[in-house]
Amino acid sequence: MSQEDYTVDNATGAAVRADLNATLQAIVSANSGTSEPSTMFAYQIWADTTANKLKIRNGANNAWYEVGALDSANLGLMLASFFPNVNSNVTATDEELNKLDGVTATTAELNLLAGQTALSSVADAYPIGSIYINASNSANPASLLGFGTWSSFGAGRVLVSLDSTQSEFNSIGETGGAKTAAHTLTTAEIPAHSHDWALAEYDGPNDYGTNGSANNIAETTTGRNRNFNSETVGGGGSHSHSTLQPYITVYMWKRTA
Repeated sequence: MSQEDYTVDNATGAAVRADLNATLQAIVSANSGTSEPSTMFAYQIWADTTANKLKIRNGANNAWYEVGALDSANLGLMLASFFPNVNSNVTATDEELNKLDGVTATTAELNLLAGQTALSSVADAYPIGSIYINASNSANPASLLGFGTWSSFGAGRVLVSLDSTQSEFNSIGETGGAKTAAHTLTTAEIPAHSHDWALAEYDGPNDYGTNGSANNIAETTTGRNRNFNSETVGGGGSHSHSTLQPYITVYMWKRTA
């Protein structure tokens, strides 16, 4: 490590030679030292051994800019040959571009690497009309994500994808269906079926069938014509059943602005 004031004093031959040697030593060692040189010049190089960084003095000679890491190949910088398709200069400091294993660069400084004018953000991932879902946090997404205007969405409804081939699902925002936790079948909903019954012996106008599979045998005339009504089967219950699909409730929000 060596630093020098870069001034060769008037002296004897040996003293001048020593002064020159010290100056050359400072040059070849990049003014290395644990602190900045006592004498500084615009565009001067300094190997900061405390920060382990190579630095260069700015043109106004009032600040140091970091160039790269002293113990890294290529000073830890990405060479232009690594990006053959980048056709313009990337002007950023090593702190901004960093290494691509831990990027801390700004959008404007990294955009050329992706060929974009801006990097995607969370807001870009949730454009207006997007649905945000959270399984446990009821907070408005504006407070969680830091952007947008959001309104509660789809209360008590499930989501279904657009299907232009089905009239129920062929337009965005279409709603339908009904929650039925216990549906009682109507006559029209009962499948076609039959009942077995047997004719009991008829002994007179007050006689009714006694066979367990038939009842309500009534004489309609004095002749032998009769009306026969089969007995009620199945316990006479309402035959209700659930048509509600399995579900799990979450918080849903729609971005409106």
